[in-house]
Amino acid sequence: MDSCSDLTAWAARNRFAAYNGIRVTRVGPDGAEGELTVTEESLNPMGLVHGGCLAALADTVCGTAVAARGRVGVTMDCRMDYLRPASGKTIKCAAVPRKVGRTVAVYSAELTDDGGKTVAIGTFSFYLTGQTLPRFEGRMDRTARGEKC
Repeated sequence: MDSCSDLTAWAARNRFAAYNGIRVTRVGPDGAEGELTVTEESLNPMGLVHGGCLAALADTVCGTAVAARGRVGVTMDCRMDYLRPASGKTIKCAAVPRKVGRTVAVYSAELTDDGGKTVAIGTFSFYLTGQTLPRFEGRMDRTARGEKC
């Protein structure tokens, strides 16, 4: 993959995310963004967005941000803090890197509702396997220099 649009297309093939109404909307060396389209199936018995849907959104967006660096990363730890009830038609997520090392990357996620209010924040740690994603050779060097995907 030689562009962010290629990576966005790759992320769109995530069947779990698609099934759950999650879509990555932006990918770049500085992080990624995505959104959850809220459906009846996204709601808990109280009619609010289920915390598991919020965690899945954050993990998907953070994981895609890791992939933008061209390396295979698998979630090794996550923490979500739910700050207020999540409702509305769409929940947005922005993921930014906090530390990217040789074997571990840490990203933070902020999730907001339709009104722009923060509903949850999360911290996700990824183990970097050392493998490059297909067609990503050289991407890490370009990203480290601050070049766009």
